[in-house]
Amino acid sequence: MQYPLAYNATVVRRQDVHDGLMWLWVALDDGEFPVFKPGQFVSVGYISRAGSRRRLVTRSYSIGSSAHERRDVELFVVRVDDGEFTAWLFERREGDRVWLSPKASGGFTLDGFPCGADIVLVSTGTAIAPCVSMLRTCRDDPPWRRAVVINGVRYAADFGYREELEARAARDPDFVYLPMVTREPPDSGWQGLRGRVTDALEPGRYLARVRAPLAPETCHVYLCGNPMMIGELEAELSARGFQKHTPRHAGNLHLEEYWTD
Repeated sequence: MQYPLAYNATVVRRQDVHDGLMWLWVALDDGEFPVFKPGQFVSVGYISRAGSRRRLVTRSYSIGSSAHERRDVELFVVRVDDGEFTAWLFERREGDRVWLSPKASGGFTLDGFPCGADIVLVSTGTAIAPCVSMLRTCRDDPPWRRAVVINGVRYAADFGYREELEARAARDPDFVYLPMVTREPPDSGWQGLRGRVTDALEPGRYLARVRAPLAPETCHVYLCGNPMMIGELEAELSARGFQKHTPRHAGNLHLEEYWTD
């Protein structure tokens, strides 16, 4: 779809986790963001000029906001080494103008999720954002029986939603949060899990930590993040009886590759 080459949105808030990780809140000029489904994404962009030629340069980011709060959209963004686009995005401050797609897109949603099943949200890095949107949107009336959130990052400083999710796990016995690190120094004081998210879905480990089996009869698994992780777990979980969900064929394994540059 062709869009007008004009900025239509403003950065209304920014919060840095560290110098390579931040949240941005972006609002459209003409009011609330249109209705969207939790798990969907938007595109953000800038207008590139080369002489008399102008073009729109965009990248897609999943929305972290609740679908009930549409004054702006919350984006969780990592700086990519040698990434021209994220270098531009990390220069944005409150009040700066950007381009924002006028609607959300994507099929990584709760469509097809049966009320009463367990939901297992597995992500790497900033790909946790669409999972957080699902959790926030359904906070007061969750359709699931039990929610399990597994998020893997390199270092403990890279967890963006850790406090929010730990607080939820502390007050809700049917909510399990498993943050995992792969490169955290052994003497850093980190007392949590180490290893890849794939390790957490090993049947025995999952049962011990969640106190319920990861079974295709009772669980829907959502995988979002590194394509290599998704490929590995899709093969493994398919062998254990899970079926990929598509618009034409309902399944209990939902996939979204999430890669930025």
